[in-house]
Parts: sequence; structure tokens; C-alpha cells
Amino acid sequence: MKIVLFGSGSSMIVEVEETCARLGLDIAAIVKNMAGADHALARERIVMADELTADVKSHDYIVPVFTPGHRLAGMQDAVNRGFKSAATLVDPTAVVARSTALGEGTYVNSGAIIGAASTLATFVFVNRGAGIGHHVAVADFASIGPGAVISGEVKIGRGAVIGAGATVLPAVEIGANSVIGAGAVVREAVPERCLAVGNPARIVRTGCAGYRNLSV
Repeated sequence: MKIVLFGSGSSMIVEVEETCARLGLDIAAIVKNMAGADHALARERIVMADELTADVKSHDYIVPVFTPGHRLAGMQDAVNRGFKSAATLVDPTAVVARSTALGEGTYVNSGAIIGAASTLATFVFVNRGAGIGHHVAVADFASIGPGAVISGEVKIGRGAVIGAGATVLPAVEIGANSVIGAGAVVREAVPERCLAVGNPARIVRTGCAGYRNLSV
């Protein structure tokens, strides 16, 4: 099986390349769709977006980017250029309950654990070592940082970002496009478009566009 990595500019691409290697997936191409530095390990496979062939476009693709707004833009660009199907990519070192559903375009990095009866929607990004409990609902384009702990029955809104090492306690809801700072401990609901930091987490900013000032 072959896969296309759509977007060479994110440093996170190296993690996705390593997952592909562990899965034995052949990377058909790494698409450079924006000006700037390239971070891919396999730079010989970088192809300019305007030079894509029909054969490359026939493969499943994934957008190897942590920032939700950039991941959405990459997905839209891929679709506009003729890609038809997004892959769901799970590192073989991750543990995903058989009763959990993963949407297309979702990436689960190494060492992550996802509990039973959870739902990850489309283009979710789960970084290395994150733990997601049972009956968790993660909406489209949300991102979970490395080592974050999401307790059971949590709801995470579209485009929300949970920072590295943060903890979200059971049954808490995180609103769309909200950002939870690294190491925060969230005990109560966080409305949409808020920044919450600290232990216990407190809202320090409202009306935020989203992570890196980008809405999804």
C-alpha cells in the first residue's frame, strides 16, 4: 500500500514518516504545496504540488500537521487538487480499543492509548504518548498534544487543542477552537474560543480565534 503525505513544511512530518516506516507503508510522494522550509526525512520524495500526476493523486493521503487550521487548509488544498480519499493512520505502537471509531484523515502517533467506545471524528491528530479514556468524543480537526491525558466521557470540540501534558478530568467539555495550555488540569467546562492554563485551569482569554490564531 502507498500513501501520500500532503504538506512538507511541518516539522511533525517526521513523526508521520516514522509511523509509515513501522507500518511498512510506501510513501508515494511528499507534496510541497507552500513556500518555505521542508522538514521531511525523505526529501527525495518531495514533489511540487503543481507537478502532481494522476497516479500520485490516486493514492490515499494524510496531512501531517498538528495545527488544526493548517491541517484544514491542507485538506482543502488536497481535495481541490484532485485527491479523493484521506487515510486513517495509526502507529503500530499505539493501543486503540476495538470499539473506538476513527474518522478519515485521523492520525494516532506512537505510544498513544485510546479507550473503549470513544469516537474520533475526521482529521483528528493524537500525538505521541497521549491517553484518551472511554466514551470520549473528539470532533473534527481537534489536536491532542504529547502526553496529554483525556479522562472518560470528555467531549472535545472542533479544532480544539489540548497542550502537551495537560489533563482533562472526566465528563468535562472543551469548546470548539479552544486551547488548553501545556500541563493544565481542566476540572470544569471550557467554552468555545477560550485559552485555559494552569492547575486548576483557569480561562485567561476569551474570544480567541483558535490555536495559532486560526479558526477551524
